[in-house]
Amino acid sequence: MRGRPIAVVVIGDLARSPRMVNHARELARTGRSVWLVGLRERELDVPAGVRVAPLRAWRTVGGWGVAGAALRMALTFVQLMAALARRRPAAILVQNPPTFPTLTAAWMAGRLVGARLLVDWHNYGWSMLAMRLGKDHAIVRLAARHEGWLARRPAHHFCVSHALESDLQVRFAVSARVLYDRPIELLPASPEGVRLIAVCPAGWTADEDMALLLDALALLTVRDLEIHLTGDGPLRAPLEPRIAALRAAGHSIHTGYLSATGYRELLARCHLGLSLHRSSSGLDLAMKVVDLFAAGVPVCALDYGATLREQVRDGETGFLFRDAGELAALLDRLQRQPAALVPMRERVRESWRGTWSEEWLRVAAPAFEGTC
Repeated sequence: MRGRPIAVVVIGDLARSPRMVNHARELARTGRSVWLVGLRERELDVPAGVRVAPLRAWRTVGGWGVAGAALRMALTFVQLMAALARRRPAAILVQNPPTFPTLTAAWMAGRLVGARLLVDWHNYGWSMLAMRLGKDHAIVRLAARHEGWLARRPAHHFCVSHALESDLQVRFAVSARVLYDRPIELLPASPEGVRLIAVCPAGWTADEDMALLLDALALLTVRDLEIHLTGDGPLRAPLEPRIAALRAAGHSIHTGYLSATGYRELLARCHLGLSLHRSSSGLDLAMKVVDLFAAGVPVCALDYGATLREQVRDGETGFLFRDAGELAALLDRLQRQPAALVPMRERVRESWRGTWSEEWLRVAAPAFEGTC
């Protein structure tokens, strides 16, 4: 290891932040000392050469309401500032969103210790907030101005799509490099039997329309489908009664958080993937689709706009749908004609040969040159 470390920061569960963990892995492979800073709430396969600085979530502090949320953000801000100042990194790579307190604290800590600041734009913080408060809310407008001011502070920017790259340039006069998510490795796949097996990797958050999926399942006329709703999150519990009712009606639905090994084994058995990601900005891409394509699994994806076509080619590597009726019709057709997915699997394999390491070395590595 050489020189001062590099800090990779995400305010979220590190086990559910694979893109940032991948950044840390590649930086360690270049011989850098790397700290991964974030919440460690689930089991995490820490890459070789990477150390973890766990942060506290503060979820039970302050109660509900604006005052409680402000207190939790303030505590996170102070904690993150302290973690970065203590380790004195040469560079800080931060995931955005959330913008506050993450990007704010990273910028201030960088000024304090003389660190180069880099940001990886996954979406906009203000657009995520708008999903809860509405785009015209005063807090959302204030958040957008704050995010725009901070956007001009970092030395380098990465983003997840060309649509987001263009919007950053127009909205904030920021030049970002597109770093597409790619699989760490291509997975062997051997779909089982004739019965259609589908998987929907889910975070059960507001930017995924899992209720639409349940609506579609209720509309199916063919029920020769085994479906796995993986992952966990805040919206899973409220939907459990509907899932139980669908099971009682004869649907084969499996839920639960899987280990990394168990998830890879499931993907290898699946014929079809489902993405219910509903982008808050219309500019980001669903990383869960990358895992599916890595296993050669075609994807039925909720169509939220033109950006999605950077990832899923309708009729070639997957299908796009706009509502529960269209998804139900697709699933009915594929249950009757599962062989239609075979040539699609081959096209997915042909399109997804590149790995994360290759993409990262081409796009991101140059931004870290000269940090020590």
